[in-house]
Amino acid sequence: LFCHNGAFAVHALHYGAREVVGVDSSAQALELARRNAERNGYGDAVRFVEANAFDFLREMDRAEERYDVVILDPPAFAKSKNHFEAARRGYKEVNLRGIRILNPGGFLITCSCSRHMPKDEFYRLVLEAACHAGRKLLLVEERGQAKDHPVLAGVPETEYLKCLVFQVL
Repeated sequence: LFCHNGAFAVHALHYGAREVVGVDSSAQALELARRNAERNGYGDAVRFVEANAFDFLREMDRAEERYDVVILDPPAFAKSKNHFEAARRGYKEVNLRGIRILNPGGFLITCSCSRHMPKDEFYRLVLEAACHAGRKLLLVEERGQAKDHPVLAGVPETEYLKCLVFQVL
């Protein structure tokens, strides 16, 4: 969800996914994603949906649709410290809804690029979302930004890219 240019969709297909649904609210981003999938030979294996990700997740849950993998890569929810609480609520809700549509044993890949959302707080809110959903999480991998996005020692805001991979039990 929040698929933007479809990079996660193309990688998922490259590494064995049989079908992928990419969701974004931007028609322009979805057109870019479609072209990306087609250029990589995956045009027939991916379906792109123009929708608000929160609404899409609610609808999938209502329809009892379940997935093996959910990738959440939203834009920055906390653009300033003043937006921290609203961002926390947004991240918790999107993760709760992502967890709810996963099959048991499925994988949640959840990302944050908000510099005002510390890594430990992001981790904690995902755990809270799982608890609220009545599910347990097994941390598989924790990722961060590449070396071309250096982290300045003593400046935690520079460690802004966070990605957690969980198996949802």
